[in-house]
Amino acid sequence: MKISREKITLTTVDFIALNLAYLASYIFRYKTGLFSQVIAPEFRQLFIPSLIVSIGWMIVLLLRGNYRSLYGQSTVDVFLSVAKASLVGIFIIFLVTIDLHKPLSPSRVVLMSYWGFLILFTGGGRAIIRMVQRRLLARGIGLRNALIIGFNERAKAFLRQTQRVPDIGYNIRGFLNGTLEEEYLGVKVISDYDHLEDTVRNNHVHEVILVPAPDERELIPGIISRLANLHVGIKMLPDLTETLYGHVRTAHIRSVPLIQVFPDLLSPWQRWLKRISDTIVSASVLTFGSPLYLLIGLAIKINSKGPVLYRQQRVGRGGKEFILYKFRSMRQDAEARTGPVWAGKDDPRITSMGRIMRKLHIDEFPQFINVLKGDMALVGPRPERPKFVNDFKSKIPLYERRMNIKPGITGWAQVKHKYDESLTDVKDKLQYDLFYLENMSLALDLKIILSTLGIMFQYKGR
Repeated sequence: MKISREKITLTTVDFIALNLAYLASYIFRYKTGLFSQVIAPEFRQLFIPSLIVSIGWMIVLLLRGNYRSLYGQSTVDVFLSVAKASLVGIFIIFLVTIDLHKPLSPSRVVLMSYWGFLILFTGGGRAIIRMVQRRLLARGIGLRNALIIGFNERAKAFLRQTQRVPDIGYNIRGFLNGTLEEEYLGVKVISDYDHLEDTVRNNHVHEVILVPAPDERELIPGIISRLANLHVGIKMLPDLTETLYGHVRTAHIRSVPLIQVFPDLLSPWQRWLKRISDTIVSASVLTFGSPLYLLIGLAIKINSKGPVLYRQQRVGRGGKEFILYKFRSMRQDAEARTGPVWAGKDDPRITSMGRIMRKLHIDEFPQFINVLKGDMALVGPRPERPKFVNDFKSKIPLYERRMNIKPGITGWAQVKHKYDESLTDVKDKLQYDLFYLENMSLALDLKIILSTLGIMFQYKGR
């Protein structure tokens, strides 16, 4: 994985700043004469502890998402992010080491001063990085190629703002609109909607700014769907009505309000915890359930000819295909004549043992292997077969968006909607999948898992 220069600079400056905070706290405690005289240790004796503590704080900052790009953050944002990230750690240390008989002992005062030094030095270092970053951007160094979709007064106003305040960070490559041969302030309409993907690739675009006219809004879902797998940032400039009435939440970059389309909602520590939880749960289910799986396998072999496990090609995150495992619940030649089709309510291809497994959803248990391998998560949109995915992508706007995260054994759509029987069902379930993507959290995952367990005991699978 390629690490950006910004992240290398951030980690280096943080490491130095955190050690300086430790040194400042030492000087405050032992060299200022403000506290009762004690035998002061030499700082070289505290050098190794300082390094260890600093690395610990860097891990805290990482898990709190503080190594994302500083782009767009103000000086106040920088200091607040450090303060919030370190607050919990300082509070825990405070509670663990507190002396109830002397709650305001010198050690408590030193600890709080250490927190102040930590914010001052670490936030200050990051503020300096951000200041240098802004100056480089103002000189045209490090600008990100951007494409404005739309050619109207609001789009032109946005271009004027980027040219007036270059440290916004955009190098506008052009406009994309239905009408070619237009130009504004030296920036041309370089393509139309039919050539969106090629325009993004050929111009090495990093950010797409959506500025639709009122009569172009119906085009936006289709455009976003087409951009989903091009690995570009997508932002939208809200109109005045949306901003005034609070219909959207906006982030301001140098006074320019922009909506981040499909932001990454899970912080690094939440993604890490989600993966660890997936691994632990899957390993436990596979280990402790192994006697049951042997009995299921034996019943499948007795009930019908064919393998115990059914392997099927599915589409995962980013459109990458993988092999999904299930206990076989249909005849061995179930799709020999029909090809890939949905299972019906009283599908004659399902074996008698398979019908029991489907009612209890235990045919899905081998997918915990997929979770261990990293192809799937416990919770996420259900993975579909390549043939269906290709059909849905061409017929349903934003369908590709659901492939921006790992598919799951269960999901919000599975606990809120019935089985797919038509294209309408797929469209309806997509709304639930998109809701999950826009509201992802560990708490929501737990709710979905508990709801899934309840559905299993209702014996309503098919």
